[in-house]
Amino acid sequence: MCQDGLRPLSFETLLTDPLVRMMMAADGVTPHELIAPLLAARNAVAARERVAFSAALAAPCAMSAQA
Repeated sequence: MCQDGLRPLSFETLLTDPLVRMMMAADGVTPHELIAPLLAARNAVAARERVAFSAALAAPCAMSAQA
C-alpha cells in the first residue's frame, strides 16, 4: 500500500486496500482485530507525546540558566 496522493493514509484506506483485505482473509483477521491494536498504539504514542511536550514546557530553558 502506498500513498498515491489521492487518498490520505487512514485506517479506512488501509481496510480498502485489496492486498490488506486478502492477507486479513488468509489470516482470519477481522477489521476490528486489525484496527484495535493500531488505535491502542496511536493513543499510547499521542499520550507519550503530550507528556514529553508538557515536560518540555515546564523545564527551565538551558539558555536562560546560563545568563
